[in-house]
Amino acid sequence: MRINSLVYFFIASLMFTATAFSKPQSLVFCYEDKNIAPMFLGDGQNIPTDKPGASIEILQQLDLALPNVAISFVRKPWRRCLNDLEFNRVNAVIASYRKGRENVAVYPVDEQGKLQDNYAVSEFGSCLIGRYKFHKEWETREVFQNKAFTIAIPNGYGLNSALKEEPFFIHNTFSKSKAFELLDKGVVQASVDLCQVDGLKVSSYPYEGNNVKPIYPPYETSHGYLVFSKKFYEENNTLSWEMWQWLSKFESAPVYIKYLQTLK
Repeated sequence: MRINSLVYFFIASLMFTATAFSKPQSLVFCYEDKNIAPMFLGDGQNIPTDKPGASIEILQQLDLALPNVAISFVRKPWRRCLNDLEFNRVNAVIASYRKGRENVAVYPVDEQGKLQDNYAVSEFGSCLIGRYKFHKEWETREVFQNKAFTIAIPNGYGLNSALKEEPFFIHNTFSKSKAFELLDKGVVQASVDLCQVDGLKVSSYPYEGNNVKPIYPPYETSHGYLVFSKKFYEENNTLSWEMWQWLSKFESAPVYIKYLQTLK
C-alpha cells in the first residue's frame, strides 16, 4: 500500500511538472496593414504597442487569459492574410462570413454547420451617412433612378447586395478618412460608417457641425469571427474552442466604443 502510494505520488508529480512547464501553442494572427479604425490602428507592418486597435487589444487580453496559447501578430495586405491562412503560413484572422471562405478557414459552427454568432469577436452595423438633404432625397428615391447619388467608398469595402441596385455613382477612395473628408467638403453626398456595436448606436465620423448623420436601421449587420486555418484547427481542436468560448464571455463592445470615442 505504501509503495503504491509513493508510485501514485511520483506519477502525479511528473504530470503536474509536465503541465506546469509545457510550452504554450504558438498562434500567428494576421491582420490588414491599413488603418481600419477602430479595429486596427496604424499602417504598414508595424504592430503598435500603444493603442493597436480594439480587435488587437481584445486578442492581447485573450493571450494573457489563456496560458496554453501564445499569440504573435503580423500585418499584410488582406488578400495575403487569407492566402497565407489557406496554406497555414498564418494560423488565424478575424473575418466575416463569405460564401466559399469556409473552404480555407474554420468558423465556429454547431453540429448542423450553423454559424454561432455568440462566439464572434464583434457585431457591427453599417449605415449610410449624409446630410439632411441626402436623408430626405433618399427617402423619396425611385427604384430605377439613374445614378442619383454620389457616394465615397474606401477601396476594398464595396457595397453589399442590399445597396448594389441603388442609384449610386461610386467614388472610390484609398482610405475611410479620405471618404469622410470628401463628404465633409461636399464633394460627395454620402458615405458609409460603423453605426452600431452590439446593438448600441455609435459613430466614427470625425467632423462636427455639418449635420452628417447615419440612416437607421443599418443596411448591413456583420459579425467578425476569429477563424483558424484548417491545419491549426485539426491539430488544436480543443484549444480553438477554448478561445471561442473565452470570446463568447468577453464584453467586447466597451473596447470598441472606447476606441471610437478617442478617435473623434
